[in-house]
Amino acid sequence: MVFEHITPSPFLAPFVKKYLLLHFKVKQGNVSFVKPYPPCPEQCLTFNPRTPLTSINQHTDEVVQRGACYVSGQQVSRLNLHISNDYIMLKVVFWPDAMYQLFGVPLRCITDQYLDTESVIGHEIKTVNEQMANASSYHDIITIAEAYLWQKAKKRKIDASPVAQIGQLLIKDPNRFSLDWLANQACWSPRHLERQFIERMGVSPKFLARISRFDKAFEFKQQNPSLDWLSIALQTGYNDYQHLVKDFKQFAGVTPNLILQAELDSPERRLGLVTKTMATR
Repeated sequence: MVFEHITPSPFLAPFVKKYLLLHFKVKQGNVSFVKPYPPCPEQCLTFNPRTPLTSINQHTDEVVQRGACYVSGQQVSRLNLHISNDYIMLKVVFWPDAMYQLFGVPLRCITDQYLDTESVIGHEIKTVNEQMANASSYHDIITIAEAYLWQKAKKRKIDASPVAQIGQLLIKDPNRFSLDWLANQACWSPRHLERQFIERMGVSPKFLARISRFDKAFEFKQQNPSLDWLSIALQTGYNDYQHLVKDFKQFAGVTPNLILQAELDSPERRLGLVTKTMATR
């Protein structure tokens, strides 16, 4: 079993932030895993080469059976992912603006959605997924993904825009920058910046900053379980505890303690897997 964050090869580093490779496998009968998945600032291409999974939107109760490969824009709702007892996944997490450059898909069309890849970016992805299903090692799965992504990068017709750098700034420090300052750095008007952001990222700069701040607070609490939520709120840019709770209820659908408890029961924690970070080369 594996649960690893993997850095991309240097030639893909301008586009791919990281890969998440996981494989959960247990021998006991019909074991069911549920992974709580609140929004985080990312846009992804995901491969499920062997078995699909089911996602349930905790805000709308929509049940979706995901296919073997899908693209996802910026998530804004919490999902619960129901995973089989033998599940392998490779998730490609892109840098801001990179998915738009590689695939030319307006991300405003896939915000909070998970769409079958063949219908969005082409039928050749089916072959890639089949190759992964027959791969003999985890390393081979990464190699197959990188060969496909490199072909897309070489043929891309859309260049990077200021959205790429602004998106990275907001993810790194969501509390520091005003919309006017960001627009000025891009030599755009605030209105044009917002239009470009929604087209290429799926959400406005302000909304991305809110998701990033929420994600940082949730992650900081997991890394510092002894800290109280007020301390977490103040150290991650919230005005007070109630301000933090408001975001948690919007993005996680529940109070901070309830989503934290759900995360403690996630499959990687139940199976005792420690997250590792490794390079592809």
